[in-house]
Amino acid sequence: MSESILKALVTAATVFLFVGCNKNPVDIGLEKEMRLLRQYLDSRNITTEPQSSGLYYINQSEGTGDKPGNDDWVIIRYTGKMINDRVFDTTDERVAISHNIYSSSIIYGDKRISMALLGVQGFREGLMLMREGGSATLIMPSNLGYGSVGTGGIPPYTTLIYDIELVKVIKDPVRYEQDLIDGYIGLYADSLHLEVELMESGLRYISIVEGTGDKVPEQSSMVSVYYRGVFIDGRVFDTNIGGSLFTFYIGENRVIPGFEEGIKQMRSGGRARIVVPSLLGYGEPGSGSKIPGFTPLVFDLNLVNVQ
Repeated sequence: MSESILKALVTAATVFLFVGCNKNPVDIGLEKEMRLLRQYLDSRNITTEPQSSGLYYINQSEGTGDKPGNDDWVIIRYTGKMINDRVFDTTDERVAISHNIYSSSIIYGDKRISMALLGVQGFREGLMLMREGGSATLIMPSNLGYGSVGTGGIPPYTTLIYDIELVKVIKDPVRYEQDLIDGYIGLYADSLHLEVELMESGLRYISIVEGTGDKVPEQSSMVSVYYRGVFIDGRVFDTNIGGSLFTFYIGENRVIPGFEEGIKQMRSGGRARIVVPSLLGYGEPGSGSKIPGFTPLVFDLNLVNVQ
């Protein structure tokens, strides 16, 4: 090989390495994502054209109800997976178990959430294309999901696929909550032995076993309680039954107002059920990922001791 040819080859290789090494990492990530997305669409014969945002909206069942607006709340069911079909999130407990992502800290079942609080752009955009009662598949490139950062177990530049059902659109969450409470209390309408007492605050108090103790909880009393907290539909969100007694002082704001008010109606040894409206619970914001806003709570209480 002549010296001139060798120099030309070295120069070409140098240029190639320089260009390759200096290629924008963003471009590399996006190129890989788009390549995998094209392969996914081709392998499933998906010919749906994307929305202007890049979202692929594939209608599975046309709903007949309202479309959600910016200020509405929705009840949804969904399963989310990555482009490699690995499931990373679901509202279905059976799906979570079968894909080895079950967590005892998650409350499975229908999820109620404010449209305004939906942070994933593609998820929100897809929901706004649906009608109540409908179902759809959403394929969202990373620019509509978690972008170049990713989150948790989702890597950067990852296309997400959601199978989603829009169970209900809630226009008035306050009215919806009241309907839930009224429906639940209606279960006691024909009871001969359980009386529902409506407190001035809106708390519903149902005495199950009258306590025999001579002490009634009052300001600064120390009380010890076993409790079980459930949603109106019976799903448990918190309990200490089978564990240690929960002990706290009345008036120290360690519990929600409705819980404390319920305890103050009891005597030691008593058992009661209380229905706590969200105004006496976690209000419009809710509490973390477990308790949505405007959620009434039901507590079964066993007041063990008053000091």
